[in-house]
Amino acid sequence: MEKLTHISNDLKEWIVNTLKTGANPEMIANAMIKKGFDPIFAYKVLLKLVNNQPVQTSGGNMPLYKYETPEIGKKGTILSTSDRDIKVLMRIEKPFTLYLENVLSEQECDELIELSKNRLKPSRVVDNVTGEIKAAPGRTSSGMYFRLEETPLIGRIERRIEELTNIPIENGEGLQVLHYKEGEEYKPHFDYFPESKIQESTGGQRIATVLIYLNDVPAGGETIFPKAGVSVTPKKGSAVYFHYGNSEGQVDRLSLHSSIPVAEGEKWVSTKWLRQSEILDRT
Repeated sequence: MEKLTHISNDLKEWIVNTLKTGANPEMIANAMIKKGFDPIFAYKVLLKLVNNQPVQTSGGNMPLYKYETPEIGKKGTILSTSDRDIKVLMRIEKPFTLYLENVLSEQECDELIELSKNRLKPSRVVDNVTGEIKAAPGRTSSGMYFRLEETPLIGRIERRIEELTNIPIENGEGLQVLHYKEGEEYKPHFDYFPESKIQESTGGQRIATVLIYLNDVPAGGETIFPKAGVSVTPKKGSAVYFHYGNSEGQVDRLSLHSSIPVAEGEKWVSTKWLRQSEILDRT
């Protein structure tokens, strides 16, 4: 079988973004070889991209992502839950994104920070090539996870997210809290998994993210969607909801996002990742 000696625009973009997370270039090249690429070609491509040199592509792209309005996007500008009304401050269609006000109260934000402080550990990432969970230079925060409905506060927040999104609590990963000190960041990345790393027992693919800001940041710390030209400023109690998985199993590459370095003060956020189906294996 003839080995591949060309790459698509999408593959080139994926490699560039993966390199930015600190992934090992040799591991990416080896993954390409396993997929049928010529070994010499694979290593040449990686060498050029590591050195920011141009790489010719075939122009072949993946099928265009089919946009579907998620349930949260069908509810208007005031989203009512059983214990509060949440206002939509901004809506973007591609990638589907909502900026929401009053998702948490100030007291809930403070309590969540206090509950997490003594459990923080250096943040890690899932390697897009190997599936290994590891530290990466592109992610310099610290964080922790709560178990599903671990405390009354956690359960209340999770039920509120369920009511907002119409996605069952059982489809959500444990609530995560992240802390960024001055200068810390998370370089451009996707929240969804590579196709080879999707497991039905853990709920399948991620389809949406709820990112809740737990404090006001004096300077920096914005959430950036570079392909959409959107920047969101952290505001205590507000949240960003973005949806990137459709009913056909596609994922939206416009959902690429980053947390730019905190220029002054600190940044606290809470993240809730939502899956296609119920998470059966939570080990």
